[in-house]
Amino acid sequence: MVPGHRRGEAALVRAAGLARQAGEAPSAPSADLEARLRAVLDEVTALDGELEARSAALADFSRAWERALGGDFGELSLAERLVLRLQRLEDGLLAEAARLAAGEPAPARRRRPARRTRRRDGAPRSRLDDTYGDDGGDGAPAPGAAQAGPAAPEGEAPALPPEVEAREVALKRLYRRLARVLHPDLARDEAERVRLSELMARVNGAYARGDLTELEVTAERVGAGEPLDALTEEERCAHLTARIQTLSRIAASLGRERDRLLRSDTERLRAEAARRSALGGDLVEETRAELAEELAAALADGVARLDRAAKAARALSRARKAAMKELERRGPTGARRAFDPLGESELVRQGASRLEQRRATAAARELARTLEDAVQAAPWEVALTCLAFFAESAGGRPPDALGDAAGWSAVWARLAPSWQGAPELARLLARPPRHLAVGARVQGGEVLAGLQLAAEELAAGVRIALERPSVAALGARALAALGPVLPCKSCSEEAAAVHLHRTRGLDTLHGLVCPRCGGVLRSYWRYGEVDGLEALAPFSLRLGLIAEVTTSLAGTALGFQLLPDEAQALTADRLRRRFVELYLTPYSVALPPAAVAVLSAGAPLAPAARVAGRPALELALTADAGMTGPALLELLRARIERRFRPE
Repeated sequence: MVPGHRRGEAALVRAAGLARQAGEAPSAPSADLEARLRAVLDEVTALDGELEARSAALADFSRAWERALGGDFGELSLAERLVLRLQRLEDGLLAEAARLAAGEPAPARRRRPARRTRRRDGAPRSRLDDTYGDDGGDGAPAPGAAQAGPAAPEGEAPALPPEVEAREVALKRLYRRLARVLHPDLARDEAERVRLSELMARVNGAYARGDLTELEVTAERVGAGEPLDALTEEERCAHLTARIQTLSRIAASLGRERDRLLRSDTERLRAEAARRSALGGDLVEETRAELAEELAAALADGVARLDRAAKAARALSRARKAAMKELERRGPTGARRAFDPLGESELVRQGASRLEQRRATAAARELARTLEDAVQAAPWEVALTCLAFFAESAGGRPPDALGDAAGWSAVWARLAPSWQGAPELARLLARPPRHLAVGARVQGGEVLAGLQLAAEELAAGVRIALERPSVAALGARALAALGPVLPCKSCSEEAAAVHLHRTRGLDTLHGLVCPRCGGVLRSYWRYGEVDGLEALAPFSLRLGLIAEVTTSLAGTALGFQLLPDEAQALTADRLRRRFVELYLTPYSVALPPAAVAVLSAGAPLAPAARVAGRPALELALTADAGMTGPALLELLRARIERRFRPE
């Protein structure tokens, strides 16, 4: 907007009036044109003032609305993006399953622009981003993004065209321009000096009278190289007519802009706020309450859709297995070799377990540093990352606690209260850390869907971070929350049980124990490849969630896992009784407990001696046991193997 243009045009009209009073009144045609010019100028002035006031009011309202509700609209937008992302994930998985069932070939992989390596929120782009896009797939903004308030242009007044210039500025500009080319000092001879003196006198007179029209016409003639004759009435009228046409176009443009603002969403919202306020209401607070209700529904919908995505992943897993069986059945006469039909999928990535032996990439090492730095500032993000990592490290079946959305929510409800400011799970899923994503992966021969690492290579970064005691402590807490919630008869408490190997080596017996008192809640064997919670046993030991006491029988190592405090308090007598309980009694070996001795570095230990930290623990039979250690070992092996044979 050009300041002062209204004053300039008003001065023009006043100057014309003064000229008339001085006896220089223009003829009737130019007087009419000046009147029309005044009317158009008044219209432009009124429209400009109205636009300026309305634009300022809309801008103030827009800023206040954004300050009050921008965060609420942003949260809702994120929740709606989560719902949309899960919808696309489910649809994509079902489409892949239908493709495999129909025997259709995989679509060619699209070449992705190398420059787009991060999403708009800073996270590494996943295959789902590249397949469907992270903004609706069509370049549109995320759902709800346009609801946060009016667009910025609706709160700004349009700038007036450069034809409208302050009168004082125009007079001085034109006078100086003409003086530079018409000043008598520029003359080359006396005749030219006389001519320029006359012209300069006319310019000085026009400037003194404020006759902008004459100065403008004179400047146009100088620029065009035309004769500088006195200004005629026709020329004055033509010039005024051109000015009127210019201002008329400006008035029409301002009118259209005013109408646009009156029709804008911002104006309607402002009017509604004023109406509610007149009735004693508050549109901002009412909208905030509506947004909170809508956000809760969207977040709940997002969490619920995790189960739908998991169901679609199971359907795809069945279709994948059927396709691979068909390839194997066809053999050499058909496909050259059996391969994973999802191996080149842009939607389903390979699981992290395939890359356990790979060296950590730069991205993985960056993640490790990020987790180490976030222990104090955002421990919940570290714990959530550990949960996603454990879900990926559990083979073809995640722990039961992470098997569905309700399980995830229950686990998070056990962890989150420990950290002040920890958001609820649904909000974290809507805005996950950049190294996490909601997607699908092939793992342990199954297709799984849900929260996972943004890329399989990042698993190495989590392993590196878990070497730091601070991260390991959070990882241990996350792992401890994955056990089933069971009542304990010993301490009458209910808590998430801790999984451990009651014994391993000669035999493998799984156990669930009370985290408070160590009471055994359940003992069981697992046959075949382990997955789920049992597959995470190495992490329980590595993170210090459990401890292991290792001894040997006839050169064969036997491990007994316990809670750390229980392992520290374990005595030689309790170790012997545990051996009797887990080996002699279940396999009906007729040996009295007293026939078993506990040795350390070849020397017998007293029954009350603690075994923690003792070197070379060994179980040996006394001379009156009636058999040797090797014989007992072979007997136990034979009876353990019998468990695997049908009768």
